[in-house]
Amino acid sequence: MHLLNKINIHHLLFSILGIILISLYPYQSLEAVYSLGIHPLILIIFIAITTIGLGHGALDGKIIWELSIKKNSRFKIYFIYLLIVLVSILIWMAFPTSGLFILFLMSIYHFGDSDLKNYSLNKLQKITWGFLVTMIPIFFHAETVNLIFFNLADYQMNKILIICIQISFIVCLIGWLRIAFKKKLWCETSVLFVMLISGYYLDPLFWFGYYFCFYHGMRALMNHQFQLKKDTIWMVIFTIPVLIVWLICNELIKVSFIELLFPSLFALTVAHMQLGNIIKLVHVR
Repeated sequence: MHLLNKINIHHLLFSILGIILISLYPYQSLEAVYSLGIHPLILIIFIAITTIGLGHGALDGKIIWELSIKKNSRFKIYFIYLLIVLVSILIWMAFPTSGLFILFLMSIYHFGDSDLKNYSLNKLQKITWGFLVTMIPIFFHAETVNLIFFNLADYQMNKILIICIQISFIVCLIGWLRIAFKKKLWCETSVLFVMLISGYYLDPLFWFGYYFCFYHGMRALMNHQFQLKKDTIWMVIFTIPVLIVWLICNELIKVSFIELLFPSLFALTVAHMQLGNIIKLVHVR
């Protein structure tokens, strides 16, 4: 099937799923959703993120394996990749507020670049998309996002920053509509409005799981021409250990899932975005 047809089908299914989630979403109190224990809603989100969401990053292992013929080169690339993950986690632990800020900047760039990979758009236009999808939770639920930030980094946005983000969001939305009109991106814009509507109704963490898994993750798998039989093993090798570590940390060390999720995303995203540079470094040598 042609990639464009796959993208259109994906847009349709993603929009239908959004409508279903809005209809069936079990509205919970903040205390219930963000508690330390394994709340069913939290568990669903994290299983989805570790399988589908992080699954597209798991294909980095496949890319390294296929592009490195020599075993020595593979070992070096895997080692550097894992070293970046470890160093990134240590950076988050030492400077969580800075890590949170860097994560948002990376998300704005990465979401735009990956979601619109096969579109004839410049960097600024893709960043506009990335900013919108990254800031939807803050635009609609700044208070709840502040609760998440406080749990993660003992940090909360002040009112001035929130207002600046919301104004920037409106400006970017107007800018995207101009881009859509010029480039005739009606299907993508329709999906964006589904994200906006679902972002208004859904809890920020639940919405993030919906977007990250079923839009960003699925689009990335499509970009990598994911094959179920051949590539599933890479996802299993990568995601199962992550989920096990999360469960152990939650039960034994008493670290909440939120405190596990975002540092992990930060570390893995840093390594994921540097994969091309790592491969060039090892092969040049």
